[in-house]
Amino acid sequence: MRSVVGNVAGLALVFASLAAGMRWVSTGRPPRVLRPVVDRAEAFVAARRPRPEPIPPVLLALELGRLADHIRYVEASDLPNKAERLMAARLAYDHALRDYCRAVDIPVPPAIRGLSREQRFHMESALIGAGHEW
Repeated sequence: MRSVVGNVAGLALVFASLAAGMRWVSTGRPPRVLRPVVDRAEAFVAARRPRPEPIPPVLLALELGRLADHIRYVEASDLPNKAERLMAARLAYDHALRDYCRAVDIPVPPAIRGLSREQRFHMESALIGAGHEW
């Protein structure tokens, strides 16, 4: 009888470990027991990782101009999935616009996804007012 109880307990431990592992893979959060070890490992790796060099604003302006041209091209085209292409191009434009504004010390509104038309207009106006063009 003891071996049956031991086998059931061992099986429960294996399933609990698998569930915790799957939760870690799907959510990115390690099990509570492993969090201190994982946090130390991540801090060690982050300390050794070299800092990326900032992208010069002139390159960001070129990228912003290229993306603006691409948006105009997609708007004028009859390509399939036009709405998806346009949404992707605008998200890329918004990302480049935020990077450009950060590079020249213009305040950037917090946004998880794309910018609203008003936010985009204010950021573009601030860049033009500061003497930048793309």
